[in-house]
Amino acid sequence: MPRFLTLALLALLVACTAEPPKEQAFDPERPWRKPGDVIDSIFPMEEYLRRFREGTTAPTGLSGGAPSPDSLAARVLAAVSAQDSAALGALALTRSEFGWLVFPEHRYSAPPYELDPAIFWLQIQASSQKGADRLLHRYGGQALTLRGVSCSRDTLQLIGTGVTMQSGCVVRFTADGTDQEGQLFGSIVERDGVAKLVGFANDL
Repeated sequence: MPRFLTLALLALLVACTAEPPKEQAFDPERPWRKPGDVIDSIFPMEEYLRRFREGTTAPTGLSGGAPSPDSLAARVLAAVSAQDSAALGALALTRSEFGWLVFPEHRYSAPPYELDPAIFWLQIQASSQKGADRLLHRYGGQALTLRGVSCSRDTLQLIGTGVTMQSGCVVRFTADGTDQEGQLFGSIVERDGVAKLVGFANDL
């Protein structure tokens, strides 16, 4: 058999028998991770943060927001009822708040993950925009009244002590006289008595 045919057959054999890369299984201790996630840090976290924060000013705290998850949920409903997308957006984290106050305390900022905050922010913004659009489309213009909100303290995502997080928030509310409940937005972060949304990812 010609030498080039032998080499070609060997290459084909290796390609067919090589093990595929192992997929990251679901980890109940790290529920934010998805199967197949690969964290490959090219730069040290200090450089990632410097790049992400470039052009922003370090905030001294969370701006706007509300003093509690309940009052924050009430403001969300008010903004949706008024179909005020600007007021709705003001209740979520800004890029500077995420980059300076929240991400440095997130587990993804530390080894072994050390994820580029720009990638994480883009993921949050994409799901948040879709969620906000769904929320306004579903309930915009209706008379919305808050009856209550239930959240769970999230101790898995944050590793720092300056910010706390509430996740899995279920909002109980009345829409045009009909009692309803559901997850209308994503996690809530609180710092120094101010609560804001990470984003509007929801199950609508």
